[in-house]
Amino acid sequence: MKKGFTLIELLVVIAIIAILAAILFPVFAQAREKARQITCVSNEKQMGLAMMQYIQDNDEQFPMMQWLQTPTSPANDWQAAIFPYVKNGKVDNSTNAIALGGIWSCPSFPTPQEAEYGLNFELARNGANTWAALNVPGFTVKTINVAAIDAPADKAMVLEKGFASPNGPNQDYAQTLFDPSETWWTNNEGPFNAQSGTYAGTDTHNELHFDADCGATTWTDPVTGAPVAAPWNTTCQSWNTTPGDMPRFRHTQSTNVLYCDGHVKSVHRGQLDWYKTIYIQGLYEDLEGSGPQ
Repeated sequence: MKKGFTLIELLVVIAIIAILAAILFPVFAQAREKARQITCVSNEKQMGLAMMQYIQDNDEQFPMMQWLQTPTSPANDWQAAIFPYVKNGKVDNSTNAIALGGIWSCPSFPTPQEAEYGLNFELARNGANTWAALNVPGFTVKTINVAAIDAPADKAMVLEKGFASPNGPNQDYAQTLFDPSETWWTNNEGPFNAQSGTYAGTDTHNELHFDADCGATTWTDPVTGAPVAAPWNTTCQSWNTTPGDMPRFRHTQSTNVLYCDGHVKSVHRGQLDWYKTIYIQGLYEDLEGSGPQ
């Protein structure tokens, strides 16, 4: 009677298990990331509902990007403005009144920080910084009325952002906005032709150059579950703070976008169109001091 297994049989079984594991681990990782993406969609949906309620209670005006209660007080930001409508997470008043945790944190963000989501700078002016004092041409400190948005269902209100560490590993940087400047998105694509329904040029999607988390402390590898060291290098240094102001496509090559009409949609990497989704005619010119170049 045969007893036990031969070495060849054991090796065959081990090989089969290894093959199955190699096939299934990526599937499990994708399923986990999909669950995180759904959580992130829920986060932005709640932000959208809160923003809509805030706007209804404030004469159809968006909140300021930041503002001061007193000349010497820490700055409040747009998240603090809509916080009473969600009461989720907490507001950090130690330096800036920026919301933390809860719906303000994406489960796929490499290391928890403030401002993991950014509001379109065209929709909210900065009343707590030096823009007005610098006399930036065309820039005025004011609130924005929703009526100024030409196509609310197409225009991005809030995006998931990357992580920036311009001064070296773990020296994180966070702003509560995302940067709509055309330079960071496309190379002078040109105006939209209403007759042909096309643009004068091809969108170069410059935003993809900054699709990286530069300098995060550590994060967990989605396959092995092991901590991964911070990828900070001279490229990150040359990018300065830009990854922290631009979208990050970390959900299996997709990002979640909250649009100005309140709906949320997952957009695949390379599918965000600057002219259609980011640029808001009139508001962009007012912010930048000139039209698209």
